[in-house]
Amino acid sequence: MESTSTFDLKKITAIVLILLVAVVSFTVIAPWAASPETHTHAIEQTEEKVGTVMTLSGGAAATSATLSLLPGDMCTPIAEQLAELATYFLVILSALYLEKFMITITGYVTFSFLIPLACLIFCAALIWDKKSFKVIAGKIALIGIVIYMIVPASVKLSDLIYDAQSDRIDGAITEYNELEIDGDSQDGFFNEFTTITTETVNRVTNFVGSLMESLAVMIVASCLVPILVFVLLIWMVKTVFGNPLSN
Repeated sequence: MESTSTFDLKKITAIVLILLVAVVSFTVIAPWAASPETHTHAIEQTEEKVGTVMTLSGGAAATSATLSLLPGDMCTPIAEQLAELATYFLVILSALYLEKFMITITGYVTFSFLIPLACLIFCAALIWDKKSFKVIAGKIALIGIVIYMIVPASVKLSDLIYDAQSDRIDGAITEYNELEIDGDSQDGFFNEFTTITTETVNRVTNFVGSLMESLAVMIVASCLVPILVFVLLIWMVKTVFGNPLSN
């Protein structure tokens, strides 16, 4: 009888502690994890990338518009390619804004819902002595941690790739700032008799090449890396909890 009461006391103590963890997660950790001040560095890095993408996207669109004003069809393929590159940069911009929002949202979802839910299920497992409930609670808790870690991990890897290739991106911005589209005409203005110089064509072509390199770097850093991090973490979860549930 004494051993039974001792066992019940241990179970009650464990349940109280787990419920306390749920309350602390919901009332303390969740507001901290969802606060922008907690993720100042990641948000600043993302905003810096947003500024770079907007500069390159605007440069591509502006150069395309300028080339489209020239007479003849010689610059039309370059103008169309620049316009297409500007569209791709907008896709990257959308991915960066999504990443910026997810930095705070994932922490709120994890510690406001998933961790408390896992704690409640684990308490139910202790009350009804269900091993399957414990496994479910563990899965929910681990999935919550994975969700919370996806964005910081992807931001860190993206920063490493971005820093390693920053010279290419800075070079593209410098080329755009120094780009001048010159034409040969009698009155000095673009008209139907204007012909673009070979030097200008070379400068624009080099700028397009730099844009494509920058675009490739940003696609890898801002789009592919978060997907690969997500797949890797999900694979880790499946590996850890690969066994079927048992009662």
